[in-house]
Amino acid sequence: MAPAWSKQPLKGIFITLHILKTLAILPFLLIRYGPSSARPFPEWSLKQCVVNALVRQLLVYYTATRSTAMSIVASEHKKAKERYALAEPPTDADVYSGILSPNIAQPAPVGGLWYPALVTTTGSSSIGEEKVVLYLPGGGFVLAFGQEIYGKPISKAMSKYLGSRTFFAQYRLAIDGTTRFPAGLQDLVTFYTYILSLGIKPNNIILSGDSAAGNLVIGLLRYMETSLKLPLPRGAIVWSPWVHVTSQAGEEYAVSRNAASDSLTAPFLQWGATSYLPKHEPTPEELAYISPLHHPFRTKVPLIVQAGTGEGLFDTIKEFADEMMQIDDNPVKFLSTDFMSHITRAVLGLEG
Repeated sequence: MAPAWSKQPLKGIFITLHILKTLAILPFLLIRYGPSSARPFPEWSLKQCVVNALVRQLLVYYTATRSTAMSIVASEHKKAKERYALAEPPTDADVYSGILSPNIAQPAPVGGLWYPALVTTTGSSSIGEEKVVLYLPGGGFVLAFGQEIYGKPISKAMSKYLGSRTFFAQYRLAIDGTTRFPAGLQDLVTFYTYILSLGIKPNNIILSGDSAAGNLVIGLLRYMETSLKLPLPRGAIVWSPWVHVTSQAGEEYAVSRNAASDSLTAPFLQWGATSYLPKHEPTPEELAYISPLHHPFRTKVPLIVQAGTGEGLFDTIKEFADEMMQIDDNPVKFLSTDFMSHITRAVLGLEG
């Protein structure tokens, strides 16, 4: 059931009060975290402490009002003009097989932004030989991000280290019965086949996603390895992936290490899990896709799993990575970033 604050006129009252509250606590945060000894980790900068606290306040707002920010994404897609692309489900419906077979969820067109603008041909050359990063943002399956403010720094880092172009793709959010699992995973297949349709070779495509999108990227790798319907990409990187998605997600996160100081909140994760999980009891096969922790699988795709030691999800992410690395010949590597919190990578820079 949606909170009372998610409906007018209470929503308007909540927004006003929440803005006033956030403005009021900002000076307090600057004073509270001024001394390094008062910070969750002495190694954290004042900026990181304040950013984490403000992001928590933002998630409180989104969770209470059930706002998804998709209107911001739609507006940016419209303004982006030639950088915007709508990926249509491929005519070959066989790519959505097994766990992704159209049932509750139907494949649908989904959009994203290119960084820089996509030029399919320039004279006699094409983008076929370029390395492309398919990047998907997090958001707990229920929240979208302004793609320009978030996508630009990410694409800059991606172009420096991984590929010449980044497609920042927005999958469908879990906002109703038709967009629960496996809708988001269907969208990743749609995005991937769209990039392939441009003539880009699979061994020039790198998959990347953070938080809930990291979960989806892991699910896509599992699907590729089991369905054999799609060619395998060059590699995949998942940043702070949400690997333990259960009906008790909020309670489990609340008691995790670093949960009190990290940017995520337990009610936000509970909202995301409740919205994404199917209405019925997940089958063992569905559960492996929804919550990959304790469901390792064999893969031929090089996979990097990253997590910050300062985030509440760290222990579950490391455990999942360890399970994957225990499978012989799995090209999986775990990278930890000391004292990094869940949101810091995106807000303070991917290179940090």
